Amino acid sequence: MLEILMLIFLTRKVGEIVTSKGRKAGWYKFMTVLLWFGCEVVGAIIGGIIVGISGGSQGFIYLFALIGAVFGAIAACVIAKAVPPIVAMPMASPPPPPTFG
Repeated sequence: MLEILMLIFLTRKVGEIVTSKGRKAGWYKFMTVLLWFGCEVVGAIIGGIIVGISGGSQGFIYLFALIGAVFGAIAACVIAKAVPPIVAMPMASPPPPPTFG
């Protein structure tokens, strides 16, 4: 339950960061969710390998999964902060019409 609340908070935060830079937040929020769960799965796999080799407790698998989720959250925040803001091009006045004669 706490993971879901943290993920909601994180997606809102990433959305605020990229919206303040003039970008649409939808894809960045989706990226945040993918990074969170993707890194969590990778962390669980690494934890499972380590527990399988060392014969440790099954709780370490969940601990590694949470560490992976934290890495995914950090990566999402770093990417959102690294995105450059959209700069509107200044409106230049059009050239004068040609004169004939």
